[in-house]
Amino acid sequence: MNIFLLSVTDNLQTELRNSIAEELSKRGGTVAYISSEPQDGDLQYYKSTIEDYSQFGSDIKVDYFDLSGNFSDEALLKLLDYGAIYLSGGNTYVFMDSAKKRNIYPILKKHLENGGLLIRASAGSIMMTPTIDLAGIGGDKNTPNLKDTTGFNFVNFEFHPHFKNNEAPGCLSEYMKGKDYDLYTCEDGSGILYSNGEITLFGEVSKCSV
Repeated sequence: MNIFLLSVTDNLQTELRNSIAEELSKRGGTVAYISSEPQDGDLQYYKSTIEDYSQFGSDIKVDYFDLSGNFSDEALLKLLDYGAIYLSGGNTYVFMDSAKKRNIYPILKKHLENGGLLIRASAGSIMMTPTIDLAGIGGDKNTPNLKDTTGFNFVNFEFHPHFKNNEAPGCLSEYMKGKDYDLYTCEDGSGILYSNGEITLFGEVSKCSV
């Protein structure tokens, strides 16, 4: 099981960028991009991500998917043909609501079991953890009125993206009281590799003390 949790995909710390490039190369450099919401027009955020992925190699191929009805269940199964699956940023509650309605979890689980790579940024990273409740602290609104805020639980810790070093950690310590797992804060450009239970930190990532 190999998962990168990031805040953003641009201006990454050098060792993190090199590690992602190496893992992508091992898997043929093919990436399935899953958008947090359907994109209209010229797919601005998808195209921006293609530019970001060029830093990992000139031959990286990134194809667009979203969880709308434009992609059938059969089309979503094609995600398993890719070496890596990338879940983008956006509103975490909206993204998780769509992911649960389209039953994307078994596909992601099988992808990992097959040796595939998961790369997550922001909302996508939060979804990998035991719960997405932390998204509310980050400012996301629960617009779909999601009652079950359980995450996919692929990693055994919580992840706070876009953390700034001048933020007071007190609210996070309060949030984590009574929980039996850790929380990591991650500044933009930094990230975590979770590989078969082992955690590797890149850049400005810190464990939040309760």
